[in-house]
Amino acid sequence: MRSLVENMPNISVTWCYTGSKVEGYETGYMGAAIMGGNILNDISSTFTMINGFDNNGINELVGKMLNVPCDIYWIVSHNEGLRVAFELTKRQKERPVHLTVHDDWGGALAAQSVRYRLFTGLANKLTIKTLQTVSSFDVISCGMQKYYKDISGLNGDVCHRFLSAQSINAKPFKSGATVNIGHIGRLYKKSSLIALVRLLKKFYDTKGITPIVKLWGCHLTSDSLPSSLRSNVCFYPTASETEVIPQLANCDMLYAMYPLEKRLMVFAQTSLPTKLTSYLQAGRPILAHCPQSSTLAEYINTTGLGVIWKSDDETEGMATLAKMSLINLTEEQLLNARERYFGESNLHVMNRYLTSGDIASTT
Repeated sequence: MRSLVENMPNISVTWCYTGSKVEGYETGYMGAAIMGGNILNDISSTFTMINGFDNNGINELVGKMLNVPCDIYWIVSHNEGLRVAFELTKRQKERPVHLTVHDDWGGALAAQSVRYRLFTGLANKLTIKTLQTVSSFDVISCGMQKYYKDISGLNGDVCHRFLSAQSINAKPFKSGATVNIGHIGRLYKKSSLIALVRLLKKFYDTKGITPIVKLWGCHLTSDSLPSSLRSNVCFYPTASETEVIPQLANCDMLYAMYPLEKRLMVFAQTSLPTKLTSYLQAGRPILAHCPQSSTLAEYINTTGLGVIWKSDDETEGMATLAKMSLINLTEEQLLNARERYFGESNLHVMNRYLTSGDIASTT
């Protein structure tokens, strides 16, 4: 969102948020998050919030938002944001409410959580009701656009992060005796990572090459892996994008995983990995480990920036790595991918929704 705002000089944003205070944004802090904490209290509070019942936390947060001087509300649907958007639309009519959806509440937040999994149906109902109530909304992928059109009858424009052409690394890269595979952020399934490392060892051992998987900001540790694979995986702490992109640019390939499980299919088909913008800036080919119907697979298919491994099957994986070894990305491919997904069209989309003036946003 900041990448959009920074490139829309006619927009002035007052950032409002819950959770923990963020340095530089202290004036927008509106208190602790409504969700989280003690499981029994949280389940009760989240149930009332998602089900549309009266909720003290929501009432307090919406009250604060109503007192923010602005022309338009720009709400992120994550966690309590979905209900906040609905309430702001219901409790006042003077200021339009625009909703940004990066993850579907039922298909992503509830489906991936043990705590909230039973709330999927209620979340879907609130999602439909909110989409039909707010003034406008944007979504993160064509898959989400189609999904919401199917369940609500409404169209939201697709809007991604903005990247400038100058941010894309299009320099040639020469491999060495070690093959480095880079990854940042979350891994959805440990067994799929283990399958990857085993596959890499089998493929490259016959060539006398050592594969090293480099993981930044991963929740796993070396102890999570079989002892025979630990020397092939390096764990690094979470780093800023500025710090990590040069490290990714020095890798032979980058790895992206989206869940293969059926219960997470809505998530895989509607969300889009945030890491793709970092990967594109690094300019390296992507090994996408994901369902064929996922947004990640769609990105690879439309840009040609990598190869898809659509299961944990070793035979298929060996063929996938053979294809990866033939990829030689060009500057034209990288810049075309930027223009298609992360180019100026995203600024045009958001500019259509957000008119000039102060905008209050809550995340």
